[in-house]
Amino acid sequence: MSVSRVCFNCGSSSFVSDRSLGGKIVCSKCGSSSFKNKSSSFLKSKKLLFLAIAIVIFIIVI
Repeated sequence: MSVSRVCFNCGSSSFVSDRSLGGKIVCSKCGSSSFKNKSSSFLKSKKLLFLAIAIVIFIIVI
């Protein structure tokens, strides 16, 4: 089971092993070595915030 990771700076999920840094894993798009685990929970994502805002706007319009 592999852990899904994303770059902390650009959000990319493609990483490479940089040979000049002794095999350290870096982002292939921005070159950053800081990454975080990808959250798959719906409650932690921004989708919930946008859904809540949309519901509030819909209630105000009605």
